[in-house]
Amino acid sequence: MGCVFSLIKTSVIFGAGLYTGVYVAQNYKIDKVEDPKVLFERAQAYLKDKLAEASDKKDK
Repeated sequence: MGCVFSLIKTSVIFGAGLYTGVYVAQNYKIDKVEDPKVLFERAQAYLKDKLAEASDKKDK
């Protein structure tokens, strides 16, 4: 019984997300998302900068 409830709950959440995505795509101008590789490289650079700043503050 719990498995059926979980399946229904997951389906409702997925359907709501799908509907929201379609609505937003049709009614708003959304910029394209960058290539995942580029996003990963930017995240790595950001984290390296933050770690360097934290280690500089720790050394003082």
